[in-house]
Formats: sequence, structure tokens, C-alpha cells
Amino acid sequence: MSANPAEVKYIDARAGSGRRDRRSWGELEAELATGLRNHWYALIPSDEVPADKPLGITRMGEDLVLWRDGDGRIRVMSDKCPHRGAKLSLGKVHSGGLMCWYHGWFFEPSGQCTSIPSEGGACELANEVKVRSYPVEEHGGLVYAYFPAEGTPEGAAPAEPCPNPYELESPEWNGFIVRHHWKGVNWFRAMDNLIDPLHAPFLHAGTYTLNKTTGYKDHIEVRKNEDGSYFVGRKGQALVNFDFTEFHFPNWFRLDIPYPWSAGPGGPMRILVTVCPIDADSCQVYMVRKRKITGWKWWLWAFLWHVRLENKMWQVIDQDEAILASQRVGEALTSEYLVQGDTGLVTLRNLFREAVAKQADAQQDNPRGAR
Repeated sequence: MSANPAEVKYIDARAGSGRRDRRSWGELEAELATGLRNHWYALIPSDEVPADKPLGITRMGEDLVLWRDGDGRIRVMSDKCPHRGAKLSLGKVHSGGLMCWYHGWFFEPSGQCTSIPSEGGACELANEVKVRSYPVEEHGGLVYAYFPAEGTPEGAAPAEPCPNPYELESPEWNGFIVRHHWKGVNWFRAMDNLIDPLHAPFLHAGTYTLNKTTGYKDHIEVRKNEDGSYFVGRKGQALVNFDFTEFHFPNWFRLDIPYPWSAGPGGPMRILVTVCPIDADSCQVYMVRKRKITGWKWWLWAFLWHVRLENKMWQVIDQDEAILASQRVGEALTSEYLVQGDTGLVTLRNLFREAVAKQADAQQDNPRGAR
């Protein structure tokens, strides 16, 4: 299927100027259903990784094992022992490394095998065996991992720095990490929702902070910021509802939600949202909700949050999940009608088109490199 005419209408005005993959969005999205490689993704909050045993999770369509080495540093590896394919997450952390439960094969934090008990421990074969590992960083209580493209040489440095929004670790900003596992919602649907301010007064009508608007007919403005992110917002309304979002390619957003005086001191709530595919049909979303507030004002807001505001937040999230799961992705993408209010969504899609084309060019220049 060719691109929707409404999508074509806004292509040149709203996205970058690089070469784009010209397949239909449905085809491209299917290829990227489990993520775009050569980027960082927030996998899990640090406090969910045990101190003394491995943890198995699925992200980016892969089974991963997370564990802490002898220094307490979190490691991320493929959750598959090279010996017979057993899950390493069923093994144990031992002497700063990870031991497979099945036959005791032992792996260092780098993924290198150093002992095969049935072969006498250290041996030549062990030197040839390695589990795939991923670069890891922790910021603001979140564990980020970098996923290189297929064919990237082992140990190659990440192509870009790990995202670390200044609010995550600033002592001036305090808040909470809210965790959402959205079943039946792929990661693009979650991002479509985040880059679409116009849905709030309809989908979230009657909720605590998202039921106000100065008018339903409004234009969406998209502009590129100096840091490379994209501002997507209403032209005629600001800090009344969910009126803007700031998209950082490929997977995180910054937005403000206005709070009334009854929500305590601190002004608007800043939300940092990061999205990671679990598999082709579900995603993990972390919303770091912060206010620029310290001392007793922070404790007052924390009290109000747990007593009054948290339940209202889940009401909004449940509404988002219900509507996104209802879309029947394959059918929706072949029959959608995009309008001016969808300019942010089209921008997002065009950025992915450019990224895929760029990776294809890199693959042609270096067949063993990124795809």
C-alpha cells in the first residue's frame, strides 16, 4: 500500500531533510516492531534487580538476564547459555559472575565463559564461548541498555550517548517512577499517544487535570529544538491541559501537566516518559513524574500523591491502555485518515523512515555492520 495522501501532505514540511524509506508505514512498523537498533532503551528500574540472584525479562523481542556483579553493577546479557540453551536467569550469581544452573558453566560480567566443570574448569573451549552482553548505564533509578544492530563488532562503543534528562538526577527535582506494562499495545501505539496532545480533553474528560481546554479546534505546531528534539504542541493553548510534548528520538518524551493548588506546591508536573518494546505486541513504559520541589514541600506533595493523586493517575493510564488496545493495529494502519492534528505522529514516522534509510546505507557501506 502506498503512503496515505494525508501523510504525504505533511512529509516535507514537518520532518528532516534526509533520505527516507518509502515503504508504507505498516510495512516499516512491522520491521521495527521490536525496536530500532543502535539506540539506548530503559529496561527496568534499578530497584527491581535483586542484589543476589539473576532476573529474567523480555525486552526488544529478546530474553535478557539482568544481574549484579561483585561490585553491585548491573549487567545485561542474553538469557541463553551457549551450551544447551538453558536460561541463565535460572542460574545463580557466584564469585562476581553468573553460573548456569544446568551444568555449571561460569560466565564473567563481560559474558566470557571461564569455566566448564565437565572439562576440568578453565579450558581452551571456554575461551571460545561467550554470551552476548550489552552496554549498561543507570540514571535516576532506571537501567538503560544499548542494543547494537546485527553485525556490529563485539565490544564496539555505542553510537550515541545514553539519554539522561537533567531532571532524572537533579537534586532540585523529586518524584516517582511509575511503571506500566501495556499488553496488546505495541511501542509505536504508545508513542503515537504521547505525541498527540489533542486526545486529552476527549479520552480523559472528567479526570483531575486533563479535562480542560480553551477550544477543541486547534492547530498542532512542530518545530525542531536546538538539542535535536521536537516540540509538538497546540498553537493556541499552553499549560491548560496536556498541551505539548517534547519528543527525543527514538523513544522518550518530556511533557508538563498543569496542577491546581489542591495538588500541593511545586507548579506543573514534569513527566519524562520512556518506551521500550517487550515484543511485537506489548511494551514497557516508564513515566518519571517529577516536580521542581525540595524539603517539606516535597514531602507534602509525596503525601498528597499517595493519598489523593495516584489513583487519579491510574484512571488516565487505564483509559490510554483501553483505547490503544482497541485499535487493531494491522487494520488501522491500512485505513487511517490523518489530519493536521496528526502532524506530530507524521513527524515521528518520518524520523523513523530516515533512520531506517540511514542504517540501510550504512549496511551497504559495511555489510558486516548495522542493518
